[in-house]
Amino acid sequence: MRCARYAVQLSILAAVLALGAGCPPPPGEGPGAVTGVTPDGKPVWVRKGSGKYNGAHGVAFYGVGIVQGIRNPSLARQTADNRARGAIASMFHSYIAKMMKDYQRSTTAGNFRASAEEQDVVAAQKTITEVTLRGTELRDHWVDPQTGALYALAILDPNSIVRSLNDARNLPAKIRDYVRANARRAFNDL
Repeated sequence: MRCARYAVQLSILAAVLALGAGCPPPPGEGPGAVTGVTPDGKPVWVRKGSGKYNGAHGVAFYGVGIVQGIRNPSLARQTADNRARGAIASMFHSYIAKMMKDYQRSTTAGNFRASAEEQDVVAAQKTITEVTLRGTELRDHWVDPQTGALYALAILDPNSIVRSLNDARNLPAKIRDYVRANARRAFNDL
């Protein structure tokens, strides 16, 4: 049971490292690329959405959560925060089940010049993400003055993952040291 838990923790860390070391940010994006304000007054992070970006503190994973139409401010904020964390979690592991139903019908009578057309398209998608994220931090909130939508920004800094490993008391020292050394090297390669 303990070995299975270690394997899960290591596989999550490996996924984080793989995504972090994957590809460099697009050209022109440097420190501060997700901070600041756009010409229309929105925070840059609202426009960019979730992803891996260079920020003021280096490379990090950014999750943006959005909620609209909830009048209870506490519930709205919790929902936006959870969606921001969920956006980061889905970068690492998601199971997606999708179903689409497409129906078309054409009926003609008599001289075949007149017809009755019907069409019905239904798409359903279920996404399940189950990841324990240690070190995510909610950094900012913004309310769109035009729509009333509440945006939340969550950040997962790779350095916080290394700190989590330092705090992992259940992890054997040999495994913890190996993962810590490789985590730093992978992020230094960025």
